Amino acid sequence: MISEYHAQGKILWPDGCRIAVFLTFDFQGGEPIRPLPNGRINYEDWTQGEYGPNTGIWRILRILKEKEVKATFLTCGGIAERYPEPVKAIVAEGHEIAGHGYHHEVARDLSEEEERDVIKRATEMIQMRTGKRPVGWRSCTQSPNTLELLVEHGGYLWNSNSFAHDLPFIYEEGGRTLVELPRQPYGDGWIYGSMNSTGNPSVALTVWKALFDELYEESGSAPTYCPFTLHPYISSRPGRAKALADIIQYMKEHRGVWFATGSEIAQWWLKQGFSKESVSERPQAVALAAS
Repeated sequence: MISEYHAQGKILWPDGCRIAVFLTFDFQGGEPIRPLPNGRINYEDWTQGEYGPNTGIWRILRILKEKEVKATFLTCGGIAERYPEPVKAIVAEGHEIAGHGYHHEVARDLSEEEERDVIKRATEMIQMRTGKRPVGWRSCTQSPNTLELLVEHGGYLWNSNSFAHDLPFIYEEGGRTLVELPRQPYGDGWIYGSMNSTGNPSVALTVWKALFDELYEESGSAPTYCPFTLHPYISSRPGRAKALADIIQYMKEHRGVWFATGSEIAQWWLKQGFSKESVSERPQAVALAAS
């Protein structure tokens, strides 16, 4: 049975940083587009998604290089299979590749055995393309079996699916641990409306700044954690990509900001031993743990 362990007392980030920024990109293409009742694919929606691995990924990599920050790309096994060059480029630039299903499956709709197979195949394909085994995972709608399967599979360091907490925490089962890197519900897909929405990039930038500003203000009392969930096929479009560049630049202009990959945050969390207390023994909001 999975147990949760949360931070007790104050936390800290490397070099006295005030806030950890976790930039993530859910790297998929047309995988989420399912066949219509007649068995055919909506070509327009499919090619909207395929913009990410064909074109948008290169703009995002350029922005990250110009801003000198590292990010984590939650990558579908099918993308690694179909688009090996962008995946290799991500790794070559020093970013992290993690797993995101194989064909962006809705995990809650899979049987336990089907999900186990998805994790296995995605892990193997990413390792084959990059030469490095992924140690992070994000499902499309996590299932009741996901955590146990990741622990069972072995080798996974972190998961990133929960929206329930402001700070990382730990899952433990049978002596094995898995760091949870929580999300905030303000990724690009939500802000813009959808992949082909005419949502205003300035509105997205305003929301992103508000998220960062409040957490940065709180970090004056105790260190905080600021995750972003983005998508290459959405946030890389001309106009939208500038909003991405602008929020990164805005955050960089603040003192004590640590831009970190998922593995860097998870390894630091474990090394410092922040999560020592079972949630059953301490049901208070984790937002209070750093006070």
